[in-house]
Amino acid sequence: MTNHDDLEPIAETKTEFEAQTKAAVLRAEGIDCCVVHNAPSWTGQMSLSPTARGAFVLVKRQDADQARKILKQRIDDSVDLDWDEVDVGEREDTLPLRAVKGMPILAKIAAALIALTLIAGLIVAVFVIIR
Repeated sequence: MTNHDDLEPIAETKTEFEAQTKAAVLRAEGIDCCVVHNAPSWTGQMSLSPTARGAFVLVKRQDADQARKILKQRIDDSVDLDWDEVDVGEREDTLPLRAVKGMPILAKIAAALIALTLIAGLIVAVFVIIR
């Protein structure tokens, strides 16, 4: 892919991961493609819109229709996936399935005492320096 005039964007994505995934699908089908980022560069360009991010997937103009058909077919094939039938394996960790809520009360008391001690120490240090 050398001449940018011969390229056509076939997908605009919100994340680079999504664009790279689509590009990998196309490459697996033998279509040459590239991903172009839609973000400010190190040259000092400024993005005025916080939503102007993401990436484009570009292919040669003559491969554009075939690439769109491949991506559409992959999306259509993936919609019928029944996740209840997918074996995702066993968990490898022993972490709790729900997050521990908040800090324990003893930890809160200890943190408050440490903060009070530091503040008292600073006040004493200020008085010593002033005298």
